[in-house]
Amino acid sequence: MTFTLLARDRAAGLLGAVTASRSLAVGNAVLAIDPTVGVVASQAWTNRALRGSMLDALAAGESPDAVVGRVAEWDDAPEFRQTAALDLTGRTGAWVGDLTSPWTGQRHGADYVTVGNLLTGPEVLDAIADSFERSAPEPGSPEHEQTTAIAVFARRLLVALHAGQSAGGDARGRQSAAIIVATRQERRIHPPELAIDLRVDDHTHPVDELDRLLELRIQDLHEALISSSSVDAEPEGSRRGERSTQA
Repeated sequence: MTFTLLARDRAAGLLGAVTASRSLAVGNAVLAIDPTVGVVASQAWTNRALRGSMLDALAAGESPDAVVGRVAEWDDAPEFRQTAALDLTGRTGAWVGDLTSPWTGQRHGADYVTVGNLLTGPEVLDAIADSFERSAPEPGSPEHEQTTAIAVFARRLLVALHAGQSAGGDARGRQSAAIIVATRQERRIHPPELAIDLRVDDHTHPVDELDRLLELRIQDLHEALISSSSVDAEPEGSRRGERSTQA
């Protein structure tokens, strides 16, 4: 039904997630991120409200493992749910109900957790995890510009999603996909400020289409950085004059 990866880039201070499914508009239902506490997923027979409950519990100081374990407390039909959570420190948690559709499972690693249900088999999550682990940047990699770090991390997430799709993905086929990425923040606001928030709601090749949209968004981020740098480089008198003219 759905396969999902939650992850962080500890060096760049980034959180992110990707998901794909044979369901319509998976990005509207499964993922949620709060850059002050972590990122979560609620899937299978999805209860969207669980996402807010999990983020609130993380904000209250609970561990991801404890948070996903509270599904039975928050939900009248927990046996149909699958949830996952990752916090700012890289701790993870995952939980799955007894009546979710097989194959269902999870895999945890350093700074990530991947979960799925109604998949072709465990090879889907193995492919996602292996891809994400292999693409880890070398210690001390020169990703000084935050925009560059965002692009590298987002592409890394999407490559892992491609790996899961290529390994079989959703046993029913493919329809939608989504990606979100945020920079760690100190102040909790709603809606959160996201660097990347893209969805493909209905497409014959949703992960490929998400690739195309991601490159457009990365181009926007680079152009915004160049524009900002150009303004910063202008003489102060010139900037004062420009502001006066625009006012």
